[in-house]
Amino acid sequence: MAEKEAPGEKGAAPAAAAGGGGMSAWMPVIAVVVLVPVLSYAMAMFVIAPQLEKRFAAASAGAAPAAAPAHGAPTTDAHGKPAGEKGRPTVAHEFKDIVSNLAGSMRSRYIKVTFTAYSSNAEFPKIAEENRAKLLDATIGVLARLSLADLEDPAAKSKVSNEIIYAMEAVLKERVVEEIYFSEFVIQ
Repeated sequence: MAEKEAPGEKGAAPAAAAGGGGMSAWMPVIAVVVLVPVLSYAMAMFVIAPQLEKRFAAASAGAAPAAAPAHGAPTTDAHGKPAGEKGRPTVAHEFKDIVSNLAGSMRSRYIKVTFTAYSSNAEFPKIAEENRAKLLDATIGVLARLSLADLEDPAAKSKVSNEIIYAMEAVLKERVVEEIYFSEFVIQ
């Protein structure tokens, strides 16, 4: 005869198979929750960080200063400046309170700048005074081409500085001004 099943056992086998067995269904989720942070940390510490260190080491080695001077060699020149810094701009001339309207503002906005121009040419102050009107006109021309949108750029001062240097170069027919540093840069 056939064995008789207990009334509670008949539906137990299919229910266990359909439900996935409780804890075993959560194993993939638990594995992901535990393994993803561990793998992320391991990748960051053992793969990405060493590669970044190599790049920074290579970049700093390429930008490292020249070898130290020999023992007893002077570390400054006759003017007290660090030795080996030849060609650095040393002569300065200040241009004060230059004002210009901004482009596209219908003369309601203006810019006022004061800057110091540096050159390695010892005659620069004399050249700047002899050509003062031309240099001021070139500078005002650069400033007048600027719009308010141009000046919202984070690198605006650097761009303006370069444009003024190029304008002065065009006026003087040679590259005399090498660096410009603003002491006043006001937009109203």
